[in-house]
Order: sequence, then C-alpha cells, then structure tokens
Amino acid sequence: MSDILGIGISSLLANRSGLDVTGHNIANVNTAGYSRQRLDLTNRVGAATSYGFAGAGVTVRAVERLSDKFVFAREISGTASLARVETFSVEARRTDALLSDANTGLGTTLNSFFDSLSVLATTPSSTATRQTVISAADALAGRFNDLQAQLDSDERSINSRVSQTVTEINNYATTIASLNDRISQALGASGGKPPNDLVDQRDQAVRELAQRVSVTTVEQDNGALNVFVANGQSLVVGTVSSPLGTKPNEFDSARTEVTAQGGAVISSQVGGGTLGGLLDTRREILDPAREKLGRIAITLSESINAQQAQGVDQNGNFGAPLFAPLAGAAPASTRNTGSAAVTVGFADATQLDGKPYQLSFDGSAWSLTDANTGAAVPFTGSGTTADPFVAKGLSLSVTAGAAVGDKFLVQPGRRAAGQLSVAISNPAQIAAAAPIKAAAAVTNTGSGMITPGKVTDVGNPALRDPVSIQFTGPGTYSVNGVGSFAYTEGQPIDINGWQVEISGNPATGDNFSIGPTGANSGDDRNARLLSGIATKALLDGGLNTLTAANGQLVQQVGSKAQTAQLQLDAQTSLAAQTISERNALSGVNLDEEAADLLRWQQAYQASAQIIATASTIFDSLLAATRR
Repeated sequence: MSDILGIGISSLLANRSGLDVTGHNIANVNTAGYSRQRLDLTNRVGAATSYGFAGAGVTVRAVERLSDKFVFAREISGTASLARVETFSVEARRTDALLSDANTGLGTTLNSFFDSLSVLATTPSSTATRQTVISAADALAGRFNDLQAQLDSDERSINSRVSQTVTEINNYATTIASLNDRISQALGASGGKPPNDLVDQRDQAVRELAQRVSVTTVEQDNGALNVFVANGQSLVVGTVSSPLGTKPNEFDSARTEVTAQGGAVISSQVGGGTLGGLLDTRREILDPAREKLGRIAITLSESINAQQAQGVDQNGNFGAPLFAPLAGAAPASTRNTGSAAVTVGFADATQLDGKPYQLSFDGSAWSLTDANTGAAVPFTGSGTTADPFVAKGLSLSVTAGAAVGDKFLVQPGRRAAGQLSVAISNPAQIAAAAPIKAAAAVTNTGSGMITPGKVTDVGNPALRDPVSIQFTGPGTYSVNGVGSFAYTEGQPIDINGWQVEISGNPATGDNFSIGPTGANSGDDRNARLLSGIATKALLDGGLNTLTAANGQLVQQVGSKAQTAQLQLDAQTSLAAQTISERNALSGVNLDEEAADLLRWQQAYQASAQIIATASTIFDSLLAATRR
C-alpha cells in the first residue's frame, strides 16, 4: 500500500507545483518583460516486478521559461531601430516646421527684402522707400538671428539629452552586470537550473537599454550575458560593466561627445536607440542646416555690400556696407599648446561649399584638409593678414605663436546667421545711384549714342574724374583732347575703371562726357543691380540663387523628415510583429491560465483522493491484523 501512497504524494506535489506556476503566471500578467512559465513533468521509472515495471508516480523535471533567443535578438534590434527613428523623426519635424513655416522661416522675409529693393529701383529718391529697405534688412537680419538661436537651442537640448541618455545606459549596464552575477550564482546553487525570473529581469533591462542605444549580446556558458555597443565596444562583460562617458568636443566646449571607457570619442560609431537618434539629428539635421543658413547669410551680406560699394548714396559718396561684415569660425583644438589664432574671412562667397576644414601646423608649415575625409586641400598665400591662405572661397589669416601639432576647425557658416546685422540707419546712405554717368552733348550733330556706363574697377582712384570723348573725325576720337583712337560701333571703351559703349554715327566734333554722379541724382542703376542680386546664382558653385538655396535647405530638411516618418511607420509595424510573435510564445493569456488553473486544481483534488484511498486501504489492513 506504500506504493500507491507514494504515487499519490508525488502527484499531489507535482500538481501543487502546477498550481504554483499557474498562479505565478497570473500574478505577473502585467509585469513588463515577464515570460510565461510552464511546468515540465516526467513520469518516475517504476520498479521491476514479475509482471513488468510498475509505475512510481510523477516528478517535476523543471519549470521552463517560454522564450526564444532568436525572437529576443530581433526584438532588441527592432527596439533600437524604432527608438532611433522615433527620436530622429520628432527632431526632424521640429526643424522642418521651423524652416518652412512662413512665420518662422527665411523665405518670406528674404522675398520682402528684395521686394523693397525692387521698389527702390523705381523711386530711388524717396526717403520712405529707402527707410523701407532698411526696415526690411533689419527684419531679415532678425530672422537669420532667430533661426540661428533656435537651432543652437535645439543643439543644447540634444547635448543635455545625450548626457542624460548616457547616464541611463550606464545604469542599465550596471543592473545587467549585477543580474549576471546573481544568475551565475543561482545556476550553481540549483545544479544548472536557470533562475527564470532573474533572466526575465535581465532581458527586460536589455530591452530598456536597446531603447537607448543599439546593442548586441552574447551569452556565456555560466549564464552571464555580455553586451556590446558601438561596433564591438564592450558595455557589460560577465559581472563587470564598462560605462560610457561624455566630454566636450575638441573644438566646441558646448558640444557633448560620447566616449568609451578610457576617453576615446565614439560618437560617430554609436547607432540606434535614443542616443543614436539624437546624435544623428545633430549630425544630419542641425549641422547642415546651420551651415547652409550661414552660407546664405554670408553670400547675402557679401553680395549686397559689394554692390553697395559699386554705387553712390544720396550724398554722392560711395555706398557703405548695408550689413556688418561677417566672419567664419575657426575654433582651436583643446589640445593646442601654442597661442596662434585664425581669422576666417571670405575671398569669394560664391565658392563656399559648406564643408568644415582642418588647418594644421606641423612645426614648419601649415596644411589644410577636409575635416570629414582627411583629403588634402590646396591653397595659396602665406597666412598673414596681408597675404592670407585662400582656398574654397575662404580667406584664412593666422597669428604668430603656433606650436607643433596645433590645429583649428574651420567652419565658414556655422555661426554666421547669428551675426548678421544692419550696419547703417540713415536712409540716405543706400547707394541707389551708379558712381558715374555718361551723356552726349546737346550740340552733337551726329546720330551717336552712349550707354550710361558701368563700373569695372570701383577701386580705381581716377574712377570719377571727368572725361571727355571728342570725335576728331568720322572714325576717330580723342580722350580729354589727347590721342587718336579708332572708333568701332558698339565696341567697349574702358577708361579709369569704367566702361561705356558708343553706337551710331557720331559726327566730327561730337562730344560725349563721362563724370561723377552727384548728390540727390535720382539715378537708379545701382538700385536695379542691388535688386537683381535676387536672381543671381551665387551659391553652390553658381547653381542656386539665395531664394533657391533657402528652398533647397527647406526641401532637404523636409525630405529627411518625410523619410524618417516612412521609416517610423515601417519600424513600428515590424516592432508590432515582433512583439506579437513574442507574446504568442511568452505572453500570459489569462483565459489559458484560468483553464490551466482549473486543470491543476482538479488534478490536485484527484491526487488527494489517491492519498485518501491509500489511507483507507492501509487502515483496513491494520484492522484485519488486529483480529
């Protein structure tokens, strides 16, 4: 009778374990990362008898954790990709809205500025019109400043979030390392049976980690899980975590970089998760946007000021700069030991390409390289103020004091938009008139006509000296009564930094005068040229006008935002599929657990009945032996 009692007891214990496991599943139905558990039973091997082997009951072989390591690998990979594109999409949409909105973007104020110049070309003597130009220039400069300030603010926010995310990554790494230790100890204490709930906690920590950075995992023989980031950089190995760090950028103390243990910068290697999304936003959205915006500001300022200098204002003076001169940035490396500094000017703004360059000193000579590719960039000049280095539209002046290994990061447009400001406040200083004017004498008898004249060298000291062109014969003329020059109809005549053309058939004695434009002339030729800058292809190697360049900037950011949204939709769908797959295997279904609970309960009650029956039989046997 002891055999049936033993069978009943084994059944009772096994079914009680089934109730425990089912109850544990139900209790953790809302626990994040919990994997459903299942009782693995096996029959006991019975004893040999003359009639064969008699069963000996049941035993619990293990409590299994229902999971799939391949599904888990897809889950953490998908989690990192989804978190990255979610972050990137949000930031890209914010920048897109900033640049494209009529109330915050550049397009409306840029058009208004050139519209005011167009009106000036029709009424150059109007003080009100001139004041409108200055007001429009002020509004345009303010819009550039506001955009720069907002983009800079976005970077500061990203820098703060990068530091916060790195702290969170390190906290999860520490948690995983601690759980590795507990799991290894539990495996040893249980004879190799995995501590399911600890493994669940660790996997959930890995999921949380993957939301912040892309990771790969490798399980060791002792149950520990190694975690790697940044193309193999170890984050957790066994029970030891190697925390990431942050430090200021070598050339920009306000820019936060991610570092590995030991201080090596790995920002460009980190991918996926919130951290990857933040770094990608800074690299792919903010940096190009600020550089492009800066180049537009530089080209606007340089071209308008250059044309101002080609004309004269209402006082008869050459035009002063409408916008304050801009300068590029060339911050020194924090590792520099010398005292040299670099000033960035612009030799030809139309040649700026938006790339950063590195200027380095080897102890005897300077070299210029593409900061992204390391390719050498040829340049001219000696680097002094009088003879600066000239390359890629830049003018670089270097002061004395450089030491071996010193280097500077040349960023032509990174901060330029925030510097733009209007340099004049007096409407009379707008140079609407050309500095010279040409006219035919009223006493001329021939059919000769002369063009108004255009300036070819505004720096020529004799530019505004009066000149008389007198025809000494049907095909010859003299200049200020000197020389004899052959006349060809329509052929340019270049003198003193200006150029005119005479057409028709001037008669002998006909005279044409060229002289300075006086004050309050009402001339509009330079105003038309100022207005015409709007239609000149001045950026990107002569491919884009200022308006087109701004439109291209808006389109580029908008395209990235749209692409990110499409990626987000795709990653969201993939993540949902992976989660559905995981839930099908590892998720707790209350209906199933309720059915299991009833099944285990009935089996438990039946097991108790086996024991009760064994007890009755045993009592009957004892009673029989007392007779």
